Amino acid sequence: MSFRARLAQTLVDESRAYGYTLVIWGAGAMLIAEYGVPSSPAVLAYITGSLLGFAAVTYYAFGGVLTAAEESARDVKTAAEMVHLAATFCNLVVAIALVTLFANTPTPEIAAFGVVGFQATVGYSVLLVAEEVLGERLQ
Repeated sequence: MSFRARLAQTLVDESRAYGYTLVIWGAGAMLIAEYGVPSSPAVLAYITGSLLGFAAVTYYAFGGVLTAAEESARDVKTAAEMVHLAATFCNLVVAIALVTLFANTPTPEIAAFGVVGFQATVGYSVLLVAEEVLGERLQ
């Protein structure tokens, strides 16, 4: 396999996780910009919100969290299907809206961090699928 082919495969394999990293990091950075360095309970709330988001998406997708899941190869037909601009950017816009909303209400830090962690995870997963389906239909 050539270097270029290996690089292409690496990008395909990493693209979903890369977009999610940008969303979860960006949402956390926005919370820190608004609330300052989070307390340990706020960090735990952010991670818990994210994990609950994964659990919710997993439960919906597989019909349960203990259901067997088979790994399948990802079929990417165009490079645009792996950039995930909409899934990443739209979720950061939602995170900004939530952080702004929470900052202007008496929302406890822990609740804000938990909700934004949940939103970033669920929102990215849902928009990622929508983006990929749209990309397939536009081919």
